[in-house]
Amino acid sequence: MRAGRARPQRAADMKKDVRILLVGEPRVGKTSLIMSLVSEEFPEEVPPRAEEITIPADVTPERVPTHIVDYSEAEQSDEQLHQEISQVFNKYVPNELPLILVGNKSDLVEYSSMETILPIMNQYTEIETCVECSMKPACIKALTRIFKISDQDNDGTLNDAELNFFQRICFNTPLAPQALEDVKNVVRKHISDGVADSGLTLKGFLFLHTLFIQRGRHETTWTVLRRFGYDDDLDLTPEYLFPIDCALSPDELKDLFKVFPYIPWGPDVNNTVCTNERGWITYQGFLSQWTFTTYLDVQRCLEYLGYLGYSILTEQESQASAITAWLLCSIFTDVTLHKSGKRQKKIHDDHKSYYAINTVYVYGQEKYLLLHDISESEFLTEAEIICDVVCLVYDVTNPKSFEYCARIFKQHFMDSRIPCLIIAAKSDLHEVKQEYSISPADFCRKHKMPPPQAFTCNTADAPSKDIFVKLTTMAMYPEDHYRDRLSRDMGSTDRIENLRKIWVFLKTAFHARLRCMCTCNRCTFCICQNFLNSDLLQSVKNKIFTAVLNRHVTQADLKSSTFWLRASFGATVFAVLGFAMYKALLKQR
Repeated sequence: MRAGRARPQRAADMKKDVRILLVGEPRVGKTSLIMSLVSEEFPEEVPPRAEEITIPADVTPERVPTHIVDYSEAEQSDEQLHQEISQVFNKYVPNELPLILVGNKSDLVEYSSMETILPIMNQYTEIETCVECSMKPACIKALTRIFKISDQDNDGTLNDAELNFFQRICFNTPLAPQALEDVKNVVRKHISDGVADSGLTLKGFLFLHTLFIQRGRHETTWTVLRRFGYDDDLDLTPEYLFPIDCALSPDELKDLFKVFPYIPWGPDVNNTVCTNERGWITYQGFLSQWTFTTYLDVQRCLEYLGYLGYSILTEQESQASAITAWLLCSIFTDVTLHKSGKRQKKIHDDHKSYYAINTVYVYGQEKYLLLHDISESEFLTEAEIICDVVCLVYDVTNPKSFEYCARIFKQHFMDSRIPCLIIAAKSDLHEVKQEYSISPADFCRKHKMPPPQAFTCNTADAPSKDIFVKLTTMAMYPEDHYRDRLSRDMGSTDRIENLRKIWVFLKTAFHARLRCMCTCNRCTFCICQNFLNSDLLQSVKNKIFTAVLNRHVTQADLKSSTFWLRASFGATVFAVLGFAMYKALLKQR
């Protein structure tokens, strides 16, 4: 614990050398402080008084020669003490000699002496600062947290890599291998369990900081504490716990794009990505907009990054290294619901956006979820229905709303393997019966989809992110969604696994005895590989899956071993045909 006061710069401060005199009662630890500074370890036997020590200028932070003088009441008289003090006073203006009060051995008591010392500091302005040489419980608690954070593999010790990482983030410089060994040797010498399996234990870590404090190197420990967010009272600062989400003002955004020949983003950007309460683009929104720009036009995104000098600043070969992946969710909404939003009515047509993008965390992974509202398209193109997940939204207060979702699903997604999720919007209001042949819940059960998800924006808090997490999860793992649909259809996943094995067998038949390391697209292997990955064959495979599992197979068939024998036989025939094609291609070569 320390306290101090600001002192104006004086001409007398700028001395060619510094003389430090240690004065105190016998056995308070004056000589131990000097000996530990010189030898960098605690001496077992301490002489009554240390000889005067001179520290060269090149090893001091201020580049000033420093003389340290010890005083011993047992060996020196009061006259000698006055002479030593006068030598120090001669270097300063009278009454401006800086004094430092050191409370040594304070780890042996359960209280702090600062309450007693502070009034003395206020009375005598020449007292520059006061230091307690100890490690209080709050400091131990803080350093314990820092140790556990730095122990990245959670094995209870800091190995060399973890120590170097800690050193780099706190002091911006790694430790040489020999320096690491020297640190551990100092700990081994004083604490039997300070090092384990060549790693520094928590006890060893705390001992090092105790050593720093007792040697007067408090700034080392405080640098570590500051880096991990602690203030003078050893509490985590609000700025550390609740960092402000930085945002770009309109003027800052214009200034950023001065290196462009034109402004790349339109006014609709504020309705596409996250903004703060003032409508400024946040840091997360800024990153999301770049991902969205990549989706719209990759070449244009690369052009933008080129204007910003991305490849030069990041030392990459080109801007292409910045391209990231995203998940596209197409949203289909009843038009009446789409136009009923109060906020949408206030937005100028030029500022409207049919896209929204933000990050979503799924199983600890950060993913970009891009929402595309295509509800106002009268006729859907092939490109508009290609996505990673589909979101069908209906209004629970409008009895005709669900019919639109059902129609879109049947027309475009019923036979596809794209995951679909139905959203019941305005769920905070009274729900009416939908004028459709079956209820939304029954519709979902019939088509093996998750039940309708309730959602509302009419809440004092931010809308729930659960739906976005669910959409992202379905987009990331579409096979799981498809497998769930099939298992509900068939009653068991075993038969699905059998069908999957048959398909793997078919692919293996084509790959058998083929070895190729080229990418010529002309040899037999490449032709067969391209055929296996062709859209035609994938389409045929999907049709077979759908036909076999959903249309032409009864539950009795699925339980019959004869059916699976016929399926295996058909796979074998298909494999033989594959080999025949391979031989024909081989003869052509």
